[in-house]
Amino acid sequence: MSLYFLLWGTILINKISLEPAFVLHTRSYQETSLIIDFFTKSYGRLNAIAKGAKRPKSPLRSVLTPSSKLVISMSGKSDLKTLSSVEIIEHFSVSDGTSLNSIIYLNELISKAIEKEDPHENIFHEYEALLRNLSDKNNINHLEKYLRNFELNLLQEMGYGVDLTRESETNTKLQSKDYYRFDPDKGFSLITETNLSNNAFLGQDIIDFSEGRFEKKTTRDASKIIMRAALDYHLGNKTLNIRKYLTKN
Repeated sequence: MSLYFLLWGTILINKISLEPAFVLHTRSYQETSLIIDFFTKSYGRLNAIAKGAKRPKSPLRSVLTPSSKLVISMSGKSDLKTLSSVEIIEHFSVSDGTSLNSIIYLNELISKAIEKEDPHENIFHEYEALLRNLSDKNNINHLEKYLRNFELNLLQEMGYGVDLTRESETNTKLQSKDYYRFDPDKGFSLITETNLSNNAFLGQDIIDFSEGRFEKKTTRDASKIIMRAALDYHLGNKTLNIRKYLTKN
């Protein structure tokens, strides 16, 4: 349930009640409060002040519980709302380092790929499903599959789909034994020269990626490089800081 008001031809959100949400990022505000970046089901990313949330007995302290699906209520006439209530409706228990780093990565990716108050309900549901799978402790093949599918669908939602099945210039199907070069702006092109560059991917690995088969390490490595190139290109100068951390450790 929500209330809107009209200002100079633009509809702004004035009040939001009992909205499903995840916390993407928090930062301190004054001594006991937080500014929170939420990812909500119906409104996309929203920022809110949680006044006194760092106090031990604060009713808003639930925002500090990681990997939790919340229902939140907030109000305010600016793009920085005031959080009035929060309740955990589902907690996803994630403890291993790989899964925790994956969540940090996803949160930062959503924060930088999706504009404020731009709803992406499909991405919200995929994010929730991915958290559930991480909490179920699926093996590395499944994790890579879910992460790459999430990245693909996020790019699609942004308007930058990646065709993993056809060569960009001729529109012919990729062949398993051929090698291809990837251009984030155009797609895959057949490599005809003998000497292969670092940006060379075996057709079978791209095909396996498109069909969700991640059993082979070569497929997992290729899919990660391809998606990193596509995301970096379309995010522009919005660098993902988590990568710097992972490189150091």
